[in-house]
Amino acid sequence: MTFWQENYGFVKEVYDFRCSKYLEWMDNIEAIIGKVMANTQYTAKEFKIIKDTFTSLCRDLDKEGTKSWLDMMLEKLSAHSNENEENLSGRDKAVKAQEKKKLEAMIERHNGLMGPTMEAQSKVDHYSECYAFGDDIHPVMKVLNEQRHLSCKEIHPHNMDMCEEQIDKQEKVLRTIENQASIYNELMRRGLKLKANPNAPSFLEREIKKLEETWIDTNEKAQIRIAMLNNAFKDWDIYEQQRQAIYTPIEALEEQYKTYKRIYDPKKGTDWLERKKKKAEEFKKTGLEIYDIIKKCFTTIITLAGDDKREFMEKEIIEIDERRTIIEKVDTMLAELTEFNQKLHKFVDTLAEIRAWMMPACEKLNFITTSTDLSPEDRVKEIFDLQGQVNERLPLLEPLEAEAHALLDGKSPDCDCEEPEEGQTNETALAHMREFNTIKDTIHDLHEKVEIEAGSITQDQKYFAEYLYGVKNFKPWMEEAETVAKTPLVKPAKLDDALALLEEVKVFETACQEHKGKLDAASESRSKMEKQTKADNEVETLNGRWELAKKTASERVAKVQELCNTWSELKKVTEGLMDTIANIPGSSAPDVTTLESIFKNFKDINDKKVKLLATI
Repeated sequence: MTFWQENYGFVKEVYDFRCSKYLEWMDNIEAIIGKVMANTQYTAKEFKIIKDTFTSLCRDLDKEGTKSWLDMMLEKLSAHSNENEENLSGRDKAVKAQEKKKLEAMIERHNGLMGPTMEAQSKVDHYSECYAFGDDIHPVMKVLNEQRHLSCKEIHPHNMDMCEEQIDKQEKVLRTIENQASIYNELMRRGLKLKANPNAPSFLEREIKKLEETWIDTNEKAQIRIAMLNNAFKDWDIYEQQRQAIYTPIEALEEQYKTYKRIYDPKKGTDWLERKKKKAEEFKKTGLEIYDIIKKCFTTIITLAGDDKREFMEKEIIEIDERRTIIEKVDTMLAELTEFNQKLHKFVDTLAEIRAWMMPACEKLNFITTSTDLSPEDRVKEIFDLQGQVNERLPLLEPLEAEAHALLDGKSPDCDCEEPEEGQTNETALAHMREFNTIKDTIHDLHEKVEIEAGSITQDQKYFAEYLYGVKNFKPWMEEAETVAKTPLVKPAKLDDALALLEEVKVFETACQEHKGKLDAASESRSKMEKQTKADNEVETLNGRWELAKKTASERVAKVQELCNTWSELKKVTEGLMDTIANIPGSSAPDVTTLESIFKNFKDINDKKVKLLATI
């Protein structure tokens, strides 16, 4: 009898069927546990199917009792095999062993599945809640992503209306985000609660983090966009206002520019220029400030509007730039008028200086040529002095004439500075020109007369006149110097008086040196004469008198200088002596030797001072 017929009282087909069904269940339970425990994110609906399948397989195991039947079959197989082992054929023994091994493997596999099955059962409910959470955040995520997209997509408003329209749209985005706040907060509380469970899957943290980051990012992007739009709208408003406002100072400058003209009265021209400059500076400052605001606002709005709108929008700025050139024109014209006024001032002042010299010079020439009171030498000296003055001013006339034509032959002050007018029609300018012509003619006439007078004088007469003039002017000083030299010096009572006296004698000595040069010049002029005069040479006598005065001056300077030095030294010694005497009471052993030395030095210097005072 075979193994199946003799030892097992059941039908082989039933046994095989049960074994195959059990293997199929273990395959299914392993597969479904793998899906439950896998780190794969499912939708709540997908995981519900997995959960239901897993629950059903767990129920099937309890309902069928297959595990109990397998245990029973293995027990019977083991007991029967011990009793009839010797009666079985070799083939039956092999089949028996194979079946026993199969049953043991199935039971071992079953036992190995119990741990994962129990773990899966403990987690499947929490996983189901987590997958439901993942599904529940999708609508919020969708709304947030849509609003973030709206906050990030490119917009190019290129006028105030479009900017205002975009602000309305963005405010709607903000309201939509705000409406999701309660849902978001509820989901975050729910997610954090699920995350606190030790069985929480790893994907839950990613879902919570994704929700939080999306919420924060969406809000930031929305706030950035609304702030940018509000700033742009504000800049648009300022831009439109200032774009109109800038024409007020520009038009004022244009009107003022038309009034610019040359003023031929220097003083009136200076006052007029100051007023014009002050007004121009006010308009210029206002215009530049407005222009800076316009440029700043334009930079903001053009960035938002986009490069494709740049060319269109820059036309307004280009128009302003073109009108703004009036500032440079005003600056240039005011600079030119200022330069003109300065040159005119200098020209008129020069004319006044020349006239101030010219009229007395004409009177002086008339006096020299008609007076009978002038000595011959004085007449010669005055003629040559006047000739030098005329020759000094004559070269000024040619450049002054060129300056006169440049300044006065230009345009009428009634015309726009940009439109030259031929001819000279301004009465003030004509008066300046007449003044110059009068001065020019007078100086030329004066020059001719002086040259005639000077031409009638020989060189020897000129030298002799210079000699006589020098001697004549030297004598009064010489007499005064001799008086000073003969007058005794006032004996100084104190050091300050001595120093003042030193300055006085030094001044006298310096005067001696200066006047000696004049006497030497007179002597030199006499020596240059080709035909010497028979008149006495007074220079020799005056030189002797000067030597005596100079000697006295030098001696006085030397004596008074020595007196001042001695007196200053005596003052220092006296101060040192007073300090030494003052320190004696506080000294335990006074240095008598040093004290005696100081007293002796003091006495010697004082005696020297007394002797010097006696010689003053």
